[in-house]
Amino acid sequence: MLRIACVVVAIGSVVAARLNAQDLVLTNARIVDPNSRTVTPGSVWIEAGRVVASGPTVPADAPGQRIDLRGKWVIPGLVDLHTHSFGNAAPGRVSDGSGTAHTATRVLRTGVVALLDLFGSEGYILPLRDQQRGDTVAVGAFIFAAGPCFTAPRGHCTEYGIPTRVVSSPQDARQQLATLIAKRPDVIKVVYDHFDYGATPMPSIARQTLRVLISTATQHGVRTVVHVGTWEDLRHAVLAGATAVTHVPRDGIVPDDVLALMSSSRVYHIPTLVVHSDLSEFYDNPSLVDSPLFVAAAADTIRATYRRGVRELDERTRGWIDRQRASKADAIESVRRLHASGVAMLVGTDAGNWGTIQGYSVHRELSRLVEAGLSPWDALAAGTTSAAAFLGRRFGVHPGDEAHFVVLDASPIERIENTQQIAYVIMNGQVVFQR
Repeated sequence: MLRIACVVVAIGSVVAARLNAQDLVLTNARIVDPNSRTVTPGSVWIEAGRVVASGPTVPADAPGQRIDLRGKWVIPGLVDLHTHSFGNAAPGRVSDGSGTAHTATRVLRTGVVALLDLFGSEGYILPLRDQQRGDTVAVGAFIFAAGPCFTAPRGHCTEYGIPTRVVSSPQDARQQLATLIAKRPDVIKVVYDHFDYGATPMPSIARQTLRVLISTATQHGVRTVVHVGTWEDLRHAVLAGATAVTHVPRDGIVPDDVLALMSSSRVYHIPTLVVHSDLSEFYDNPSLVDSPLFVAAAADTIRATYRRGVRELDERTRGWIDRQRASKADAIESVRRLHASGVAMLVGTDAGNWGTIQGYSVHRELSRLVEAGLSPWDALAAGTTSAAAFLGRRFGVHPGDEAHFVVLDASPIERIENTQQIAYVIMNGQVVFQR
């Protein structure tokens, strides 16, 4: 009950945080800057939701409420660049989904202050995003959204019963995109996936349609995120000029020629390692379900599902888990090679799918990225400053940066899992969660 009460207090603070950014001084902190890879002792001075100054030279008489963070670490707010924000789901048709507004509020407890929804009902999520930006409602973490997927008839995204943008030709793609652009999506999500899913084949748009979608979106100044299923899909997306590709292709380890292409491009990779691995991890490592942040982020019905054990699952789900166990090493190795070659990684989770938890899985993704060879510094940047920059925002610790922070009890540089030890979450200079 105490944990729930804390979350309610945080939710109640969100409206004030949006409408009345507060002056605040965080004192005696260890200030973590992922961009410069420095930890600086000192203070962070915030006015009107922006950083005024940080470090040891902040004036002793800087105005605002003061919070002593002696022994604590301050990082920029976390961002999830691939989510489906209806809620959480688990095997057995279990769901705690109550909509994006609820998810955006709940993830604040996990330090996530912005999320990018990459497939939802455009009639719901784009107006909700617009309401949030107009301050007519305040629903927690900043909502960014693609709205629908652009996909082929009977292609991926059509199976969920949610209206999406089905295109069958370049001309169709141009017409459909023009009507969506008028609604100002934050990115365009394109499904280009030729992986063999066996008994349930899912067609993909043609390569020329992919090119038209990317080039037209680019002409309108809108970034594109392409869902890929194979390394050849990824190659075509890069050559077509995609801003980012998401997922680690399932057909083995990244080929050398694709590695060279990616390393010579400026395409971001959002690998979503957790959606490739954590369904099996939740069953293989039951202690994950009892971690404090998992408990805070997921409903009891979700946790109970993962407690039941693999033997209670249906044959299809057990097969899915077995495939994850067999393929996760290839996914980790591919990300290791891509990172070593200089490909820019960003944090996304594909939350909403089985084996993911809204907010909590961002921390799991950070751990997976470190497992794949990123340093804690690299992973933090991928989930904070670089992820925010992808959305056109400045989250950080420098003058003029937006004042969204997560305060930790231990160093995330010494151990990336310490991002889960959250003492405070701050948005616009106001505390929206305090443990």
